[in-house]
Parts: sequence; structure tokens; C-alpha cells
Amino acid sequence: MKRIQFLFLAVLVVMAAVGLSAQMKRPQATLTPLVERPAVAAGERVRLALKVSLPESLHTQSNRPLDPTLIPTVLTIDAPAGVTVDEIVYPSAIELKQQGLDQPLQVFEHEFAVGAEVTIAPGTAADDLTLPGRLRYQACNDLMCFAPTTAEFAWTLRVAPAGTGVESKADPVFDA
Repeated sequence: MKRIQFLFLAVLVVMAAVGLSAQMKRPQATLTPLVERPAVAAGERVRLALKVSLPESLHTQSNRPLDPTLIPTVLTIDAPAGVTVDEIVYPSAIELKQQGLDQPLQVFEHEFAVGAEVTIAPGTAADDLTLPGRLRYQACNDLMCFAPTTAEFAWTLRVAPAGTGVESKADPVFDA
């Protein structure tokens, strides 16, 4: 009888641990890489955007948190040969007053976009070009922060021959 009770208790402990583990699971951001126009001519600059979407009640620290012990949100672009990263532009952070903290936090809300501008070298061959990137962030809610994570993604650019004019309507994210 004691053996059955022990087995039952062991199963309950395992089930509770699995349930707790599922609740503490690190939230994942949905990343959508966007290119300003469908093609860019060799020798031109082009704007890129990364739309980030976390579940409704979550936020991330900004790229420049006020407290140096907090983990910033950082976009890294692994530019291949022939591509120069000119600028990375983060959105404006909002102030979030957290209970128990004297100083407000500088955070990005659950949906935001990070922009970048890159230049394609003049001699770059006309073809598809992949620009890998990584977003390091730490999702938090009003009570706790989850373990930081790094999400990998890539932009794909169509490089047109130099001197080719390429125009199109850009995604509204580029208006911001």
C-alpha cells in the first residue's frame, strides 16, 4: 500500500514540475524582416525593418536601459561582403513605472520595429542577397523577466544591376 502511495506522490510531483515548467517557458517573439522595396540597385542604400511582436502583456528593455544591470534589446546584422551597415535605428522607448522600483524602466512595448539602413557596394552582382541578423532581447511582464534569448532571422534582398531604377510602395512601417 505504501508503495502505491509513494508512486502516486511521485507522479504528482512530476506532473507539477512539468506544469510549472510549461508556465515558465520563455516567450518567443514573432519576427518579420521587411525590405523597403523589392529590389535595390548595386551602389544604392536601402532601408530594412524588423517587426517584433511579443504576447500582449509583455515588453522588452529598450536598447539603452536606464539601469545598466538590465539586458538591452540589441539588433545585430551579419553583413556579407559587399554590404555595409550604415545605421540601426531603435524605436522611442516608453517609460514604465514598476512597483518596487524608484526609477521607471525604458521599454519597448509588445509590438515594435527596429530599422536599419545598408549600402550595397557598386560592384555587387545582380542576384538574391541574404543578410542574416540576430535580435537579443529579454521579455518581461509586470512581475518578472524571463531568461534572455537570441532569435535569428534573415532579410533577402534582390540586387539589380547598377543604374536600374526600382520603385514601389513600401510597407507602412517605413513611414515611422
